[in-house]
Amino acid sequence: MMKSVLFVCTGNTCRSPMAERFFLGLSREAGLTATAASAGTQAAYGMPLSRGAAAVFAERGIGPADHRARRVDKAILDAADAVYCLERAHRDELLVKFPDAEAKIFVLREAAGLAPVDVEDPVGADAAEYRACAASIEEALNIIIRRESQSYAQNPR
Repeated sequence: MMKSVLFVCTGNTCRSPMAERFFLGLSREAGLTATAASAGTQAAYGMPLSRGAAAVFAERGIGPADHRARRVDKAILDAADAVYCLERAHRDELLVKFPDAEAKIFVLREAAGLAPVDVEDPVGADAAEYRACAASIEEALNIIIRRESQSYAQNPR
């Protein structure tokens, strides 16, 4: 069972922070105890959450995030039981840099059995694109969390 999950996108200001926050809320609702973090493959350290992602959080009643972007490194990756990338390109980049972590690196929507596999980057887009991005992430998370909670119900630890 997943205890610690890392979500990875490019800049760590839109998609992966949304996935992190949505995962925490959805897993809590499902009765799962898990932690989540996020990072980016090309993140500029210290960048705040994008305005579009902050607006999505506000619309969903998710409290303000004091999020600051960070780049994926070995320590962050090692701390996670599972790593969900928002695009295949992120997975491919991580596999080149961290080949020993291959067994725990996935593409989020691919792991949920959904197409299209990549979650498009909404940076610079309008509110509708951010909402669509959030829905795409949440759709995959619901499937993965449902699978985890069923697994836990069958094999409690």
